[in-house]
Amino acid sequence: MRVYVLGAGASLHVGYPLTRDLGPRLLKWIGQNPGPENYPFWPDPQELLKLGSIDDIEDFVTKLEDSPKPGYMLAGLREALCNYFDSIRCGPAALYECLAREVVQEGDALVTFNYDVSLERELKRAGKWEIANGYGFDLGIGEMRTSPNKVLKLHGSTNWMDSLFGGVRGGMTSGFGFESHGVRPVILPQEFDFLGYRAVRDPQFNGGGAGRAGSMVLPTLNKQFYVSTSSNPREREAFWSSLWNQAAEAVRRADNIVIIGYSLPAADARARDLLLREGNRDADVTLCCGGQTKRLGEEFVSAGFRRGRINASETRFEDFLAGG
Repeated sequence: MRVYVLGAGASLHVGYPLTRDLGPRLLKWIGQNPGPENYPFWPDPQELLKLGSIDDIEDFVTKLEDSPKPGYMLAGLREALCNYFDSIRCGPAALYECLAREVVQEGDALVTFNYDVSLERELKRAGKWEIANGYGFDLGIGEMRTSPNKVLKLHGSTNWMDSLFGGVRGGMTSGFGFESHGVRPVILPQEFDFLGYRAVRDPQFNGGGAGRAGSMVLPTLNKQFYVSTSSNPREREAFWSSLWNQAAEAVRRADNIVIIGYSLPAADARARDLLLREGNRDADVTLCCGGQTKRLGEEFVSAGFRRGRINASETRFEDFLAGG
C-alpha cells in the first residue's frame, strides 16, 4: 500500500500559494474582494496589519491568537482564506488529474495538510474516491458506495463547516457525545455540487448557524486540534484524533511513503511525529520536495529509515508522475 503525503508544494500547480507566500497573497486578495453579504467578521486589511507583518503567516496567526480579543478576527481570517481558495479551485489541476487517473491504486491513502479540494475533485472524476466516507468520517449517506481510497485532511478543509447547536443525530461514531460545534464537520450543498454530486446532500446539515473553528486548523506555531467552549474546553478533539489515528495506521502499514511538496516544518510537530516516528521504517520513501528534499532524506535516515530505501532524486511532482 502506498501513502501519499501532500503539502502546499503539491497544489502549487493549481495556483494555490506556498505557505511562505500565503500571508501577503491572502492580504492582497482580501483588500480587493468584499466579504460575503451579511457576513459581519470579514477582516479589514488595515486592522490586521496593526498586529504586525503578515509575511510569515504562522507567526502572524500566533500573534492573533494571543491578542486580547482574537475570536472575530480569527473567524474572519478563516472565512477569507476559504473564499480565497474557492476563487482558485476551478482552475485546471493537471498533476492531480494524472496522479488520480494513472498512479493512485485502490486501497492507497492520501494524507494532506492542504485545505483545498482540488485533489479530491480529481480523485472523484477518476472513480478513486467517494465523499460518503472518503474523508475518514461517515456522512451517513447509505446508498453511496464505499470510497476506494481515503483522503485524510489533517488540518481541515475549505468545504468543511461546523453546524452550531444543530444537526447532530447520533454523530460519526458512538461515544462522541453532544458538542456545540457538532461531532463532525458538515458539508454544504454547493460543495457537493462542486465535487460532482448533483443529487446528494449531507443529512446532518439543517441550515442555521455555522462556523469553521472546529473544521480548520489555521497555520500557526501552536496548532490545537480542538475547540475551547464554555461547556467543553476540548470540543472536536475526538474527531481530530480519529483522523490522525487513521493516518498513523496508514503510515505504519505502508510499504511505500511518497511525500510531495511537504517540508515537515518545525511548527508541524504532530505531523513530524506521525511520519518520522510512526512510519514503517522498512518502507520505501520517495521525497519530491524541491530544495528541501535532501534535508528530508537525512531526517528520515536519522529517524531510523533505511538510506537505501529512500529515493530523493525525484525532487518535483512532475518527476514522480513521470516514473509513477
